[in-house]
Amino acid sequence: MSQWNQVQQLEIKFLEQVDQFYDDNFPMEIRHLLAQWIENQDWEAASNNETMATILFQNLLIQLDEQLGRVSKEKNLLLIHNLKRIRKVLQVRMHSTFSKMSGFMRLKFS
Repeated sequence: MSQWNQVQQLEIKFLEQVDQFYDDNFPMEIRHLLAQWIENQDWEAASNNETMATILFQNLLIQLDEQLGRVSKEKNLLLIHNLKRIRKVLQVRMHSTFSKMSGFMRLKFS
């Protein structure tokens, strides 16, 4: 069972804490949709390697695009809108600082 699936089974008081943990820097939608991919990445190595961090960032965007394609087929307008917005925000905010984000991811998911 993935870490994310385990988190979703927590009691409500703990879920409220999880909710506070996520923000626009790394939205919960991304954590939810890309849970397996996120948990399979070597965030620790990427936090110390700019090249690897950049590759992970590009792969994250690819994964996000794949999810966007999937939900577009389902015609889920709200999720499509949110994913497009999230992708744009991530691209603008994180591109220059993804190695820092890798460290953040390492702390959250390791």
